[in-house]
Amino acid sequence: MKTVEMHVDLPLPASAAHDEAMELFAALGRHEPPFDELALAVGLRSLHIPVGGEVRIPVSTHVELAPMRWEASIELEAVDHPGLFPRFQGTLTLDPVGPMTSELWLQGTYAAPLGAFGERFDKAVLHGAAERSLRELLERIAAGLVAKIREREESAARRARGLT
Repeated sequence: MKTVEMHVDLPLPASAAHDEAMELFAALGRHEPPFDELALAVGLRSLHIPVGGEVRIPVSTHVELAPMRWEASIELEAVDHPGLFPRFQGTLTLDPVGPMTSELWLQGTYAAPLGAFGERFDKAVLHGAAERSLRELLERIAAGLVAKIREREESAARRARGLT
């Protein structure tokens, strides 16, 4: 099993982001936009294939919210041939850092498929492809959260000015 622990800094106070984060985490679990065609991607160049492009693996998700702890448990698994790809189990957590900032964390574990052979293949050929694809997912979730908060703030500002 490999442990994954990564975060993205958010220019948002956690108190303002909490409800939107829980809604976004729930959308992830229900496969709703922007996660309706969720896939983890691996760039071909990162696999030492001298061609641009990427391999996208459609994944299914299972998410359980724990809003009082500001987190959600998450499981990711390939839709097709799940036994050939890593399965991730972990948590997404919104963590207050300061009065105007927070962090979005993804922590958990995954096991390379196919036992010892899969672990050697992951290390020798894939060079952390699973971690890179999880980082991309975390950044996508963070960008969606920031965009939703900004949209909500702009809408409130327009209403306050009487523009809507």
